[in-house]
Amino acid sequence: MAKDKMIIPSEEKELISEDAVWDVIKFSRSMSGMYGQQYLTPDLINAKLKEISLNPMQATQDSLDDAMKRPQYNELQLQEFSQDFETRSMVYKRLIAYLANMLAFDITYTSDADTKDLKTPRYQKDLESVEEFLEKFEYKKELRVVVREMLRNDAFFGCFVETENKYILQELPSEYCKITGRWEGGFLFSFNMYWFIQPGVDINMYPSFFKRKYNQLWGGSNKDKKYKPSIAPELRGNSSWIYWVDIPVTFGVCFKLSPELGARLPYFTPLFNDLILQGLMRNLQKNISMAAASKMIMGEVPMLNRDSKATVKDTIAVSPELLGKFMALVKSAISDAVKVASAPLQNIKGISFESDNEMYDSFLRTALASSGVNTNLIFSSNIKPNAVETQLSLNVDEQMMTALYEQFNYFMEYFINKKTKTFKFAINFEGTEFFTNREIRLNTAMDLFDKGIVMPQKIAAAIGMKPAHLRKHMEESKASNFMALLTPPSVEQQKQLLKVNPALGKMPASTPPTDEKKARRGRPRKSTSELGEEGQNTRDGASNVGRGGKVL
Repeated sequence: MAKDKMIIPSEEKELISEDAVWDVIKFSRSMSGMYGQQYLTPDLINAKLKEISLNPMQATQDSLDDAMKRPQYNELQLQEFSQDFETRSMVYKRLIAYLANMLAFDITYTSDADTKDLKTPRYQKDLESVEEFLEKFEYKKELRVVVREMLRNDAFFGCFVETENKYILQELPSEYCKITGRWEGGFLFSFNMYWFIQPGVDINMYPSFFKRKYNQLWGGSNKDKKYKPSIAPELRGNSSWIYWVDIPVTFGVCFKLSPELGARLPYFTPLFNDLILQGLMRNLQKNISMAAASKMIMGEVPMLNRDSKATVKDTIAVSPELLGKFMALVKSAISDAVKVASAPLQNIKGISFESDNEMYDSFLRTALASSGVNTNLIFSSNIKPNAVETQLSLNVDEQMMTALYEQFNYFMEYFINKKTKTFKFAINFEGTEFFTNREIRLNTAMDLFDKGIVMPQKIAAAIGMKPAHLRKHMEESKASNFMALLTPPSVEQQKQLLKVNPALGKMPASTPPTDEKKARRGRPRKSTSELGEEGQNTRDGASNVGRGGKVL
C-alpha cells in the first residue's frame, strides 16, 4: 500500500481572496436560479419588494458636489439622495406629497363617431368597452402612485397588467431599467433580466413576457436574437443585448416628469444643497435653545496685591482647594440650569442668552421657498397669508402638475382603443383637488348649461365622478321616481328656514318675505377665488357686520 505523500508547506495552495469568494457566491446564486431551485422565503421577497422603490443613500457635501458636476452620469446616485432626503426631511416629504396629491384625474372622453353612429349597436358596444376599462382600471389610485415616483426619481417604469377583475400598473425596479428610445407615446425602455436571478425574486409574480425571455436567455434559445433598438415599439420584445431586454409598449409603460431630458434627474435636485444643511441647522438651533434655557454665574477671583509677598501660587488670593469648596457651596444652592464659572467673589454677574432666535424655522421656510412653492400652502405660521399671492402661487403649481396630463391621456387612449372594435376614443384628464378649481369648473359647466350647451361629462368631472356613474345615478333617480318622494316645505316653513339661514335664497314655488329681501340686499357674495385682498380682510375680520352685513 502506497504511503500518503507528505504535504510540504511550500506546496500548500494559496487561499482565495475575499472578492473571489463573493464571485463564487454570486455564481452559485445564478446557477440556483437557472435550474429552478431558487430558495424563496417571505423575508427575501419582502426585501426585494422594498428595493423596487426604496434604495436611499445618505449624501455628504462632497458626494453631492461630485454628483452635481456631471449629473447625467450620476442619475442613480441623485435618485438615492432624493429618497434619503424624503426619509430625513419633513419639508421635502411634504413638498412631494403636496404636488403628488394635487391632481384630480377627473376624466372626459370623446369619440370619432358621427352623429348618425351614436345610437348604433357598434358604438354602444365600444362605449361599453370604454366604460368597462374605466371601471376595472382605478386610474386615480394607480396614477397618483406614478406621480409620486416621478417626483422622487423623475421617471416611473412599470407594466400594464390585466387580471380577471382589475387592471393595474406593476412597478419595475428603477435601478434595472434604462431609457433607450422614444416613440409617439413617450419613452421606450429596456430591462435588465439579472433582476430575476437574484434571491427573493419570483418571476411568476410578473407578466408572462419575462418568463419567455428568461427561457430564451438562459435556456439556450436566444442565440440568434439580435439587438435592434430601431425595431417597431410593439415588436421590441424581439430585441435584446446580453441580459438587457427591450420592453414592448404593448404592456410596458414609462412616464417621465421632464420629457425633454433623457437623463433621470429628480425634479428637486437643485434643492439638495439646502436640504443637506438641515441637520447642521437643527444642531445649531438646538445649541441656541439649550443656551437660552441656561444661565451662568460668573465671579471674579481676586488677585494678591503686587506689593505684597506672594504666598499663594500664581498670586491668587484664594487657594484652589478653598475656591472649589466655595463653588460647590454655591452650586448646591442653585438648579442644574445655572452654571457656575467661578466663585468667590467680587463683581458677580448673571449671564443669560436670548431665546427669540428662530434660525431653524427661518431656514426651513427659506429652503422651501427656493423650491418655488408658497410656504403658506404647506406649513401654518403666524404670518398672515396674502390671499391674492397665495392663489397665484397655487395656480403656478397647478400649471406645472397638470402638464403631466398629456402623458396620461395618451397612455389611457392607447390601452382603451385596444379594446374597441370600430371607433376610437380620445381621453382627457382635467382639474386639481382644490375646491377653487372644482368651483370654477362647475360654474363654467352650469353657465353653459343655462345657455343651452349641455355637457354632462364636464359636470361629472367637476364634481369628481365618472361620466358613467353620473348617468347611472340619474337613471336610478328617474326609475325610482325620486322627485315624487320630495315634499316641498310650506310657506311658513320657508320663512323659518330663511330666518335661520338667509343664504338659502329663493325657495322653490315660493316668494321670500319682503323683509327678508331687504335683509339680503346688496351685491352678490363673491366666491373665494374671485375675492381680492381687501375683501378677504373684510370677510376674515367680519368688519362689515357693523354696517348691516352678515358673516356667511
